[in-house]
Amino acid sequence: MTDYIHKGVIRTNGRVDTGQSITDASKLKVLPSDDSFHLDNMEVGNLEWWYFDIIDSQNKVTIKIVAHLGTDPLRRVFSPQLAISIRTANTRHALSRHYSLSDFHASKSTCDIRFKDEFHAVYKPLDQYHLSVNIDRFKAEFTFISEIEGWKPLGNEVDMVRGRKQAAFSWIIPVPKARVMGEFALDNEKHNIDGAIGYHDHNYWKVGKDNKLFVDDVLSKWYWGKILADDYTAIFMDTYFRKRSVKSFMLAKAEKIIESSNNLIKVFPVTFQRDEEIKTSYPSKMEIRSIEKNNPFHAILEAKELIDKKDLLIGVNPVIRWLITHLVSRPSYYGILADSRLNIAGKEIKGQAIYEAMLFRSK
Repeated sequence: MTDYIHKGVIRTNGRVDTGQSITDASKLKVLPSDDSFHLDNMEVGNLEWWYFDIIDSQNKVTIKIVAHLGTDPLRRVFSPQLAISIRTANTRHALSRHYSLSDFHASKSTCDIRFKDEFHAVYKPLDQYHLSVNIDRFKAEFTFISEIEGWKPLGNEVDMVRGRKQAAFSWIIPVPKARVMGEFALDNEKHNIDGAIGYHDHNYWKVGKDNKLFVDDVLSKWYWGKILADDYTAIFMDTYFRKRSVKSFMLAKAEKIIESSNNLIKVFPVTFQRDEEIKTSYPSKMEIRSIEKNNPFHAILEAKELIDKKDLLIGVNPVIRWLITHLVSRPSYYGILADSRLNIAGKEIKGQAIYEAMLFRSK
């Protein structure tokens, strides 16, 4: 039952009315159709992805699985891709598979996503998701059982308009926290998962049919993260548009959302770590602080290790790559496992976190 208040309503082009709130439970509820396939066509400029992660602290396992439909940086090709990162006590691996459009199948009414017979993510009744993966080196079967109701801080979608160019942007979190059970095999070494913590979100960027507004012409970067500390779960997103940013925040205690807002927090990258391979930097320490006096919240995230990273210009012609990196940007992605310190209700609670930095136009 949705019974929380969401503070701060998103308008066109990411403008936030912080003085307005949403109290209608029907507008806050995440429906199965919200997590379905939304693109009207498979054209360059469109993006859509379904992200899942699993943290099994007891067995020192972290897994990220992303089913992605996207456009390359030069805006030439639209294609599906499966990206998987696996961290165990003894090893780290990043696996990826590219597919043709004919390999992709999805439902417009619920989350039911397939890449050939190699990946399937499907929503089940009673707020459960089932994931299966069957690729070289990695086989997996996971069940996610939701423990916190879905959350959609941006509403159904945000309209983006620049002149005649248009796009729509969406970010929903059908599963802020789940109990995960299942098993996986990496290079034929089997691992059981029982009682791990899971998360699932879903994004899309849908360009206008005739006048396309591309994502990297609007967004320069974003930071996203989730914090797990005792029975608290916090999720934040700081999305940088051209002239403003949207900072979404959720805090849950046990199974209940107790705080939901836009632009009522501050997100500070405190220190940066240089990555000499990609030749850019990622935040190695993050600070998130509430600006509401009645709801004090403060968290510090300190990077423990990189789960994955990606140079978004891999495969681009070297001459064009040189021009982009020297004249425009070094687009890159970093996924980071971190220790967290959460200050709330007058006490400090230690925990863990995952956060990411997606850099479109930031060096």
